[in-house]
Amino acid sequence: MSLFLGIYAFLSKREAKGAVNFILSMLLVTLWSAGNALEISNLDLTTKLYFANLQYIAYCYSPVTLLALCMEFTGYDKWVRNKKFLWLFFLPTIVIILVFTDNLHGLMRYDFYLDSNGLFTVIGKKYGPVFYIHSFYSHLLNSTSMILLIRGVYIKNTVYRRQATSLLVGISMIVISNIAYIFKIGPINRLDITPIFFGPAGIFLARGIFHFKLFDLVPIARATVIENMDSGYMVLDLQDRILDINRTFQNFIKGPLPNILSKQVQEVCSEIPELVRVCVDRTILHAEISIDDENITHYYEISLSPIINGEGEYIGRLVVLNDETQRKLEQLDFLNQQKQMVVLKERANHARDIHDNLGQILGFINLQAQGIQKELMKADIEVGLKQLSKLVNVTQNAQNDMRAYIQEVHNSCTPQRQFVCILKELIESFKLQTGINVILDIPCEFHTVSIVMEVQDHMLNIIRESLNNIRKHANASEVKIKLKLINDQISFSVEDNGVGFDEASTMTKPRMNFGLNSISSRAAEIGGIVSINSIPEQGTRLEFYGPKKEVLMR
Repeated sequence: MSLFLGIYAFLSKREAKGAVNFILSMLLVTLWSAGNALEISNLDLTTKLYFANLQYIAYCYSPVTLLALCMEFTGYDKWVRNKKFLWLFFLPTIVIILVFTDNLHGLMRYDFYLDSNGLFTVIGKKYGPVFYIHSFYSHLLNSTSMILLIRGVYIKNTVYRRQATSLLVGISMIVISNIAYIFKIGPINRLDITPIFFGPAGIFLARGIFHFKLFDLVPIARATVIENMDSGYMVLDLQDRILDINRTFQNFIKGPLPNILSKQVQEVCSEIPELVRVCVDRTILHAEISIDDENITHYYEISLSPIINGEGEYIGRLVVLNDETQRKLEQLDFLNQQKQMVVLKERANHARDIHDNLGQILGFINLQAQGIQKELMKADIEVGLKQLSKLVNVTQNAQNDMRAYIQEVHNSCTPQRQFVCILKELIESFKLQTGINVILDIPCEFHTVSIVMEVQDHMLNIIRESLNNIRKHANASEVKIKLKLINDQISFSVEDNGVGFDEASTMTKPRMNFGLNSISSRAAEIGGIVSINSIPEQGTRLEFYGPKKEVLMR
């Protein structure tokens, strides 16, 4: 059976991963079985000893080749390909040399004789010290192989459980029977019965090869592909228990592997209710979920596919998770830019309408008033001249405000213009119109950030309204504007050295009260807060505290 399996693997599966070590293992087992049969069939001590020595080639090397096979099957093939793995053959080679030179030293066996007390004549002997070192070493390798396969059956990948079980049962039968022979366990302790179990073990190995396609579905594919996928991968059974999971999905759930496998998804993912809902609802094949983590929203796309066995039965579901955060943020950024472009276009249209209609009317009134003013001056009519001078000043101020607004709209029509650049232009325009000195205090980080357009526009309008109030009411000679940026939260202050005002009296002055209300409403629209403190004859200080949310564009 072992020879047939080795020949089959060599002829049809020798390119598959693990096939080389499987072929070597089967050839060694065949040598072991044939040597044992020839040892039993011969009657003289010299011939028996020769075939017994041949079997030691299989005794010594088969644990190493079986370990290499199990390591390749369970995903440790990198260790097998490492040249250091060849050192595992060093001790077996020394043992084989000592076996064939036993008559010189007796380190392996000594005091040979023929034992004819049983059904078969066997070699009687005593074991030397190196034999026990060899025995310990061989069974240490065999135990390691079995542990790797047990992990494959009960702990690791359930997708390959039946293949691992076939290997485990086959190897266990060989190892256990050999241990029983060495330590004289059981009723038959004179004869090495290990080769008797090669047949049953070969049946299980044949089942793994032909029925479960051992070499067609090697778990190394999982170790190199699924385990290292950027996408999360999870397998659920019919009871919504997690049977398999890769590292990406495990990191998403944030739980150790022993606390995940074989547990229900409702228990493992209790802190992610959206994921639980998608996994337990068998009608869902595709979904998107979002999770807030440290003030950052992550977006995930989940695809679910049924798992069907060879008989066409539904046995579970495959859950694939993809992190779509970057794509989603880019999409939201694009939509935000589109929205900003629409707003900018509307503003440009409004500015053009104001220029074409209200601007022409104000210009006409201003020209007419100035003409009448000149005529009254010629006629020396003082009363009418004073009233008309007020009308000219009001009209000119209205025109200046309108031009400033139109200029600002045109400036803002260039997307992503920096806040500081626009603010400096606003201050320069104010200084030219009023002659009032303005001190601007800007932290260096402000020169490199871009603020969300809606927040930026409201902040600039609050500063503009404050400067207008100073120009009209404060009679100030100096203004200080100070900007702050702390933990992405923007704040600023506008302070003048003017006449100030009694805060209670503003309720009786509609124009001034309207300006302050406008500032407060603008701040509230973006989630900000404004406080105004003023003392008569000591000036006024306005403080703005921006919203506690993401307002900087990354």
